[in-house]
Amino acid sequence: MTYAREQVEGADSYIIGSILPACAAMLGRRVWFPWGDDRKFPNVFALLAGKPGDRKSSTIKLAAALARRTLTSESFLPSNFSPEAMFDEFTAHPDKIYIVDEGNTVLTDWQKGTNGERVAARFLELYDCKGMSESFRRNKGGDEGEAQRTIEETSTSVLMGATFNVAAFQGQVVRAGMARRFLYYVADGHGRMIGIPKKNDGGLGRLVEMFKPFVEASGPMEFAPEAEALWQNLQADNRARIEAADPLAEAAISRLSSSPMQTLGIAMIFQLARWALSKTASRHRIEADTLMLAGQHVEECLAAAEFLDSISHRAEIAEEGEIMLAKIRHEHRATARAGSIFLTRSDITRMFCHNTGRRGSLQTNDIYLRIIPELERKGLAKLIRKEPSELYAFRVEEQA
Repeated sequence: MTYAREQVEGADSYIIGSILPACAAMLGRRVWFPWGDDRKFPNVFALLAGKPGDRKSSTIKLAAALARRTLTSESFLPSNFSPEAMFDEFTAHPDKIYIVDEGNTVLTDWQKGTNGERVAARFLELYDCKGMSESFRRNKGGDEGEAQRTIEETSTSVLMGATFNVAAFQGQVVRAGMARRFLYYVADGHGRMIGIPKKNDGGLGRLVEMFKPFVEASGPMEFAPEAEALWQNLQADNRARIEAADPLAEAAISRLSSSPMQTLGIAMIFQLARWALSKTASRHRIEADTLMLAGQHVEECLAAAEFLDSISHRAEIAEEGEIMLAKIRHEHRATARAGSIFLTRSDITRMFCHNTGRRGSLQTNDIYLRIIPELERKGLAKLIRKEPSELYAFRVEEQA
């Protein structure tokens, strides 16, 4: 943090959000927490969200520079690849980090392209460090070859930057599953102003030395007794929050369900960071104060995700309102009186609520609880009568 604050203008949330996936990639599958018969690895999916030009890319670039000095080249996934090439990448090295500073392009491809959707679906499984398998005839390479290929286990961390609207995974087929896997780091401006960054001779090299313990650490981790009691309390609190949540708030519930294991992964990284900085800290035991900090960190990421949802929903509603108003003006301009177009609730419903059973189609609640209130807020629509039937006025666009 200290070094980055002298080099980049990105917000502090961007700095910490960038370094954590790099730390997770340095650990790979050498460090884990026993989870029944399975193992929990400290991999991290991090998404930096903000306005264009707010220094996400430069902050990510700094973390990537540190990662490239501590990891082998085979650890890095290329920016773009097909699902088949992705399998080849993990065959060569099953522990990966995917760093993309311009995430808008990638997330748009995941939304629109057939290959992109397949790649996105694979990342859903890679988050859980699952193995990979495929079976294609082309893999045989002759009569003696095998069509099926299998990778037993993987570890993947992701670091990506995107603007507000794209970071919310709008339009993604795998939106709900993908969104809950990411920890969000959101800022609405620069963290500081740096006219000309000062040259720090050997600064990055010293950072590499500080992080060397991360590439040397190995073995299982466990809770200290106080941390185990705290973990049980965190789990109980999490279940209570899920049960008390609005059943229709699926995104929030989904993120809450993922937060305990995200907290555990962050706690492993935090504990190892303490150990790496001063060898007096425990190496194999997660201490209670470390777990508490990890829980607070994930809570902030949840709050950032809710903020991002509110922004993306406003943008989506505003866009739908513009489309709706344009159609009303186009089809009913001839009936306008005194600068307004008057439509009853029934008129509006017939006009926009076709095929309400079809996924993605407008519902009456969308129109009367979300879109029209937004138009009213902008002074473009108004409910002028409730009885005997609701009557709305829509403002005709002003002539130039």
